[in-house]
Amino acid sequence: MEPINIKKERLKLTPEQLFNVYLECNAPGAPVKPILERYGLRPWDLVAIRKRVKLAAMEVLANPRRQGRKQQIIPVEQYQRVFKELSETKDALAAVGHELSLLKKRTN
Repeated sequence: MEPINIKKERLKLTPEQLFNVYLECNAPGAPVKPILERYGLRPWDLVAIRKRVKLAAMEVLANPRRQGRKQQIIPVEQYQRVFKELSETKDALAAVGHELSLLKKRTN
C-alpha cells in the first residue's frame, strides 16, 4: 500500500482576494492566523502580500496618471466610418437649420 499524501491544494487567489486578505489582516485586533488559514495561506504569504501592496502603492504615488478613460487604439476604417457619419449628420443638421430659418421667414 502506498502512503497517502494529504497535501492541501493551494488555491490561486485573485488580486482582489489578496487585497481583501491584506485589509482583513490589517484591521485592529484581527485574528491573522485564522484569516490566513481560511484562504490557505501562511504567514510568509502575508509578508509577501504586504510588500506587494506597498510597492504598488508607491508606484502609483510616484507616477500619478490622469484620471479618466484610457486611450484606445481605433482602427482607421472605424475612424473613417464615424468621421463620415459625423460629416453627414452635420450637413443634415445644417440643412434642417436652413429650412427652419426659411419657415420662420414665411410665418413672419
